[in-house]
Amino acid sequence: MQNSPSASENLIVAQHGKSDCTIVVDDSATPPERRAAEELQRYLSLATGATIPIAEDGGELPSKAIVVGANRHTTNLVSEAADGVLGAEEHVVRSVGDHIVIVGGSPRGTLYGAYRFLEDIVGCRWYTRDVEHVPTLDALEVSALDIRRRPALEYREPFFQEAFDADWSARNYSNSSHAGLGDEHGGKVRYGSRAFVHTFEVLMPVAEYFAEHPEYYSLIDGKRTDDHTQLCLTNPEVLEIVIEGVRKWIRDEPDATIFSVSQNDWTNPCQCDACREIDEREGSPIGTILTFVNQVAQAIEEEAPHIAIDTLAYWYSRKPPKTIRPRPNVIVRLCSIECCFSHPLDSCPENASFVDDIRTWSTMCNRLYIWDYVTNFGCYIMPWPNLAVLGPNVRFFADHSVVGLFEQGSYSSGGGGELAELRSYVLAKLLWDPNVDERAAQDEFIDGVYGDAATLVREYVDLIQEPAADPDMHMHIFEDIDEGHIRQDLIRRGDALLEQAEAAAESEEVRQRVEKARLPVWYVLIRRMEEDDPDRAKLIERFLAVTKREGIVDMGEGRSVEKWIADGAQKPAN
Repeated sequence: MQNSPSASENLIVAQHGKSDCTIVVDDSATPPERRAAEELQRYLSLATGATIPIAEDGGELPSKAIVVGANRHTTNLVSEAADGVLGAEEHVVRSVGDHIVIVGGSPRGTLYGAYRFLEDIVGCRWYTRDVEHVPTLDALEVSALDIRRRPALEYREPFFQEAFDADWSARNYSNSSHAGLGDEHGGKVRYGSRAFVHTFEVLMPVAEYFAEHPEYYSLIDGKRTDDHTQLCLTNPEVLEIVIEGVRKWIRDEPDATIFSVSQNDWTNPCQCDACREIDEREGSPIGTILTFVNQVAQAIEEEAPHIAIDTLAYWYSRKPPKTIRPRPNVIVRLCSIECCFSHPLDSCPENASFVDDIRTWSTMCNRLYIWDYVTNFGCYIMPWPNLAVLGPNVRFFADHSVVGLFEQGSYSSGGGGELAELRSYVLAKLLWDPNVDERAAQDEFIDGVYGDAATLVREYVDLIQEPAADPDMHMHIFEDIDEGHIRQDLIRRGDALLEQAEAAAESEEVRQRVEKARLPVWYVLIRRMEEDDPDRAKLIERFLAVTKREGIVDMGEGRSVEKWIADGAQKPAN
């Protein structure tokens, strides 16, 4: 590193509610660079009581300054600020004399640098969209700084409703395609809005084409079908229509950089002679899919070199091809849907075939993404003890050349999945740095969110995770209350712990957070009570009051709280 810190004494940023520092930005700073300066000003004021002024870089460099973003002062102070040297989201936080320089390889990287300073040096944390921690500091004294960070993954998406908040996402270094990240946050990894996944039907709707051109769709058992069909991927007219559809997407959404050309969310790949020949030669239905997607990617490459075409290796198409390789502008998104999620992927015999597949895919992809699953789609609210596998699985992916990770959680309207905010926080930390101590992040979250009740909440969380330690207890993404991990003794003990935690809460806000955490055990208790039990009616009433207060709408994919209750609260939630 050039231009190492040279200050012989610590820099006092603020003391006793006052500061003689200035935050300096370029006079033509971008929105995220401006936001970086404003966030520094805001949180330093909250922490120290000192409001540090923001100035543009047109004048002389103040004697003490926090210099934000690439500008003439930055380039004089830190050589790495030159364009192209830092990765886009990489950032430097460095002290040089009586100055602190915060700069990224892009405006978003600079914003991340500001949050890095606030998190690592000041001690700020953003646990949920509503709960943050800002320390109270009589003095902020900074010793020599030389921090340089870059993400392990280019695409990081904890796909929970609770994680879609724009400010929370930016402050936790998530560049989620589905979060509300705007220009002031430095943007995000942007999939086309109509082209995120399962797009064959979007590109070529059956209702529009099948009547006149059944040959565009799958031949199944000798007959073209419009029922849960895929496309006939060797038909040249299908290729032409899809290419033009993708070109239109690109024109309509110039800010997007990834468009998915991917199988519908069911089986039935085409069995015509031409499709069958490719798939049999490649040993997998991915043969026709990848051949087709490569052709689409080649067609748009020259006119849109910044665009990637994404496709799935999912379900029937997960097995890698023998000879075909994805083009450099193709992203393969491998899905772990069949796996066991109570044990780390690479240590559970149920996951052996997936592990073999990812090892092969990792040798043949320029950009390998993963669609992973971190909730129970049978019921979002039901206990699902997977916390112990989050870290090992993210590290496994990173160790096998994965550069993008989509962690599908409880994304439905209103959120409210079991421990969804905790999972979002821990996953955001892991997706930036897979080597982070996930247990420390979990404990930090529980302490920050639950205050005086934290010890009891932590005991509950550990208790409800116990069944996953059994090597014979396998857990998948569609589970109900009769599965082995939903032990009645743990449910009752867990509810008792959370009842004590409510009593220990130091405020009504914290008590309500604990009450929300009780929804998973209440769901199981309600399901297992006799219908004429008067305590059941009381528990349903309280369950509904909490879900209404918290804005929780859905129990699972396609089933609302309202519908579940209307059906007697006895059946599975999904």
